[in-house]
Amino acid sequence: MAATPAQIASIFAANPVRGLRGGDGWHVESVLRDIARIHHLTSGAFAFSLEGATTFNAPGFCAHILFVRAGELIVGQAGHSRTLSAGDIFVACAWQPMTLEGSDNLDALVIALPAWWAMQRFLDGFLILPDLYVGKDYFAAPIIANLARTLFDLTTGDDIIASQGLTMIADLMRTALAACVDAEKTLPRWQGRMGAILEFIIRNLDTPGLSAQDAATSLKCSVRTIYKSCAAYGTSFNAFLYEIRLVTAQYRLVRSNDRVSEIAYDVGFSSLSHFSHLFRARFGVAAKTMRQNHRARILQ
Repeated sequence: MAATPAQIASIFAANPVRGLRGGDGWHVESVLRDIARIHHLTSGAFAFSLEGATTFNAPGFCAHILFVRAGELIVGQAGHSRTLSAGDIFVACAWQPMTLEGSDNLDALVIALPAWWAMQRFLDGFLILPDLYVGKDYFAAPIIANLARTLFDLTTGDDIIASQGLTMIADLMRTALAACVDAEKTLPRWQGRMGAILEFIIRNLDTPGLSAQDAATSLKCSVRTIYKSCAAYGTSFNAFLYEIRLVTAQYRLVRSNDRVSEIAYDVGFSSLSHFSHLFRARFGVAAKTMRQNHRARILQ
């Protein structure tokens, strides 16, 4: 079976696919592991481009960790390209346009992670893009790749094991990127206003009263520019801010014993009642109920 744009978009953040060529023998297996979705891709030779995310929601704003197991994969982003071969690891950002060209008999793992999680865990110290690359010769590269495969192969649905595994991958990626990234490059990591807004929010997530004016001051642009940038992605600054705060709170809620009030304040809410109202509206249940339901499923 040849690849279709819909199949490709199911891996790469539902982004529009353009110029598809080849892809015979395209086969994908996908699993959900805690906050990540992991895809195992095998395919014949192909080439296509991705336009980048067109909405701000979680499928669009994510980071992909690409692990090449066999064959070659050429990744192009921000005017640069990198040819990956077996054992190489690359981090790509789904909200930016990207080109991918795979060789015959390509075998790869793709871990898709929400951008806010990836930034908090292993991307926050890096100021350059697109070459977030860990070569096969780096001593920990096989360890990270084997851990990713182990996560994919889990036969249990234990969220705790999956969460621990992803945390280990993030910690190892942080160390590996610090060792392997070329510090001579000067490209900004976030190209495009929406990426810069995302980074600003995540860096200041715990600040109550964060506003579009604060973002404009930090990014040296007008408030109108902030509003227009968010509107282009079908959202507003406040909606974007609350979405990131709420999904961050949800993640902590089911993975820690922290009090609901502590979590709410840590992600920037100054009012517990306001947090509770927005949380129920976003997820359909109260925060405490979500935690109780999650724990009940674990004990089953």
